[in-house]
Amino acid sequence: MTARDGERTRETILAAAEELFAGRGFEGTSMQQIGKAAGVARSTAAYFFGSKRALYEAVLARAVARAEDAMARAYAEGEEHRTSEDAVESYVGALLDFLGRDHTFVRLIQREALGDGSRVAEFFDRPVADAVAALAPAAEQAGIPPQRLVLDLVALCWYPFAHERTVMPALGIDARDPAFLDEQKRHLGSLVRALTRQGSERRSHDSDHVATTSG
Repeated sequence: MTARDGERTRETILAAAEELFAGRGFEGTSMQQIGKAAGVARSTAAYFFGSKRALYEAVLARAVARAEDAMARAYAEGEEHRTSEDAVESYVGALLDFLGRDHTFVRLIQREALGDGSRVAEFFDRPVADAVAALAPAAEQAGIPPQRLVLDLVALCWYPFAHERTVMPALGIDARDPAFLDEQKRHLGSLVRALTRQGSERRSHDSDHVATTSG
């Protein structure tokens, strides 16, 4: 097997494993099932990854790396000229686009979040730190901690996909419909602009009050 063949086989195993882990969970998936889905022997999957746990962790790392790559491109777009609101809209747009096209990411992470303990938080350390830094100016304008802004935006982007088979059909909404995604981007952008405007008005009012009191 050449190095190229080996890398191709490894990626095929990872893709098959991700589909199964996302659909059945870690406990409900076997190396035999992964090998069959990948079109290789069980021993081949074990040869490349050693154990089901090691393969699972490689799947998680690969999935988070996809998200990190998608968000990194959003941070880089017109960075020197954009306003704090532009940064938020770029972040929200990139996150919604990623979640809308990546059909296993949410299911995989949702399953992992239900466990008692996980290494997935370690994989998210860098992406979350990058988001906090990118959205800090908008959070400062709104008068809220950047961690809070990141949490709120991620929650509002995540929810439609986490419940695309439960709440969303009851609302008559397809979470992956491009029209819905565009509307959601506009909606979240408007929310943040309202927050930053209220924060600016509050600071202006406080400054005027201090000046009046001092005078």
